[in-house]
Amino acid sequence: MSRRILLVRNPASRAGLDQAARFSRLVDSLRSEGNAVQVVASEGPRAATEITSRLARGFDLVVAAGGDGTVREVATGLVRGGHRAALGILPMGTGNDVAQLAGVPTDDAFLEAVRRFQIAAWDGIQVESTGGASLVEPEVGVLFAAVGFAGELLRHTTPRVVRWFGSRYCYSIGFFRALLTYRPAQVRVTGEGRLISGPLLLACAANAPHAGGGVMKLAPGARMNDGRLNLTVIRQVSPLSALRQFPALLRGTHIRDPRVDYFEGVALDIESDRPVPVAIDGDLVGVTPARFSVLPGRISVLRGSASATGDRLRNES
Repeated sequence: MSRRILLVRNPASRAGLDQAARFSRLVDSLRSEGNAVQVVASEGPRAATEITSRLARGFDLVVAAGGDGTVREVATGLVRGGHRAALGILPMGTGNDVAQLAGVPTDDAFLEAVRRFQIAAWDGIQVESTGGASLVEPEVGVLFAAVGFAGELLRHTTPRVVRWFGSRYCYSIGFFRALLTYRPAQVRVTGEGRLISGPLLLACAANAPHAGGGVMKLAPGARMNDGRLNLTVIRQVSPLSALRQFPALLRGTHIRDPRVDYFEGVALDIESDRPVPVAIDGDLVGVTPARFSVLPGRISVLRGSASATGDRLRNES
């Protein structure tokens, strides 16, 4: 069956590497199978959100051709616009965590998923934050939303670091660089009847078990479709202690540390003594105060046969 597909491409994905020829081949493959494909380029932060919100009506599938940040922007546009179109992921970024979880880690897997057209219901993360002064529209995360060290790590994982070290090592390099500059704010976190305050290393609401190209096991046991968020609060430790914890973060065993609160919930509220950047799926979007809350089953995702998330499928044929 042919589909109406809106393909939103981020030309700056994967640190700006030229992927034009690869992209052109994929578009030709989709069209050769009878699909009606409209291609729109996303230029600049949040452009994919605006494009999706404005144009997605009437399409069966809106494909984010880029990395996890592009996927997040397209998901936000679908939710804001109230569109029924499914979210497809064409992995052209650095980490491509969402593509891995959806079972479309390769071009062939993506094309096969379009043919099969099985749609899974995933939760989203609604992120309400400030732009420094006035409230802005809520953003939607797919993988995680966090404040604290995550923002500093992203700031140091520059396009140059990505080009030099690749997707496998760039976030690890960013981690070590961030250790030298991170200065914690005084933070107050509330959620599920808990109050945690003081200098914090990280406060995170996760929908997915891993991030950073599958390297960092931020939330072991997290599921994309259980209507809950896995919440992590790590109290501030010295740079040396954080360095020693890094292997545990890679394995997911950091949750056993007594300085870590790890629990499930539906929302997390964060305040701080100064504005702290909010990180969502690899992007820095807004600052504290912030609220992270679950959007149960709100994102319809095109699922590949290699998906291992135990998705509930929707009949979209």
